[in-house]
Amino acid sequence: MAKSEIGAASAVGCQARMKRLHSTQVATSACSRTKPSVSVKDVTTSNKDTLKDQFLVEHMNDCRSGNMVDLHGKGITKIQKLERLPGVKILDFSCNSIEEIENLENNCEITELKLYGNNIRQIKNLDRLQELQILQLQYNRITSLRKGLLKLRKLQRLRLDNNLLICVESREFSGLSQLTSLDISHNQLTDITAVNGLPCLEELLASHNKLCGVVDLSRCNKLQELDLSNNRISEVQGLSLLETLTAVDLSGNCLCSTECLGSLCSLQELNLADNQLKSVCSFSEQFPNLDVLNVANNCIDFREELKSLTQCCHLVELHLAGNITATSEEEQTRHLVEISLLMPQLESLDGVILNPSNNERQDSAVIQKTALARAALESTHKIASCLMDFESQMEDLQQSLAERFIQVKNLVESLPKQLPWRPLYTTVSGRLAPMPCYGSRPQTRCSSRSRIEEARSFATQHFRKK
Repeated sequence: MAKSEIGAASAVGCQARMKRLHSTQVATSACSRTKPSVSVKDVTTSNKDTLKDQFLVEHMNDCRSGNMVDLHGKGITKIQKLERLPGVKILDFSCNSIEEIENLENNCEITELKLYGNNIRQIKNLDRLQELQILQLQYNRITSLRKGLLKLRKLQRLRLDNNLLICVESREFSGLSQLTSLDISHNQLTDITAVNGLPCLEELLASHNKLCGVVDLSRCNKLQELDLSNNRISEVQGLSLLETLTAVDLSGNCLCSTECLGSLCSLQELNLADNQLKSVCSFSEQFPNLDVLNVANNCIDFREELKSLTQCCHLVELHLAGNITATSEEEQTRHLVEISLLMPQLESLDGVILNPSNNERQDSAVIQKTALARAALESTHKIASCLMDFESQMEDLQQSLAERFIQVKNLVESLPKQLPWRPLYTTVSGRLAPMPCYGSRPQTRCSSRSRIEEARSFATQHFRKK
């Protein structure tokens, strides 16, 4: 929810490096154009201005890419008067040494202006930029807003973090009716009641200020994300009226209880670390749809409060470290195991992964399906290879059978057409006449019984046992 700092040291280093480069260029130019009638100081100043004008005029097209002109970190100390830049929507003057906003009135079509990482002290000369939607002024030296933002009626995102703001007033925000995101973190503000005059505000980042006591945000009806961390707040009023609020960061404050927050049915993420809370008994009723909860480094005794916390059935990420839970490491481990058993839906406890999230499960299922598909594909390739081998073997077998058939055919054709021996039987008058080998067999036409007797006697006579 809170934006990461882009690094003040990096911006300062960028400025110092570009200053050294610019000084070298100026010195070289001065040495090459020195005239006897002009002092060295005058020559240096003249060449410095000439270099700036020459850079902006001749190299403007080189710095343009599509609808953007990128002059980031070019060592510019003053915005020279720019001609109208047709089609340009984004103008980047970030990480330079600019002290004053000026000479932008010819570019009324700009929708995004980047001036972060400069030495700007006052917001002014932006009235003509009626189409401006995004304005980045972080990491400057701005102490107050005054009337600098009154005419920017289409502005949607404004960054003023890491400046020297002491206070903001409602009238200074009166023209920002379309503003949805405001970052005023890392300043010296003691009161932010003025943000109640922003009817469309959805994201408010006001961490690392000097807010103390009671903060009232009852009129920010569309607020979704709120970061008030690292202040001195003891109570926040009006949040129960914000039905769209989904993420709240109140870590590093002086809260003793959560009664002031009221009931937040839409809240999904809540960070209350580093406060003075003693109980979480009402959380299940106050925040019924909470997914992520951080109550680390408070004064909560979870040996007594744990059962009430288990009623937050939607919790998937929980941070409890730094409370009154146990003394020895064994007791702490036992306590964590107890929590994981009582809250089986938890995926992370104090940074320890307990159960994989739904996305991880889906990824695991996808990986498993992919592995199965790969295995099936490999099996298919193996089957196809086996089929090809089988077809090759069948072709070889067919060829072998054809060769053998030809051999048999040739063998049959080579056999003689007449038999080399005489048959045992010859045909007499159209029927076969037997040629006896063991003598003549009696011919008879008697009955079957007499024929049997004759056969027996014939057998006894010719096939007698020896």
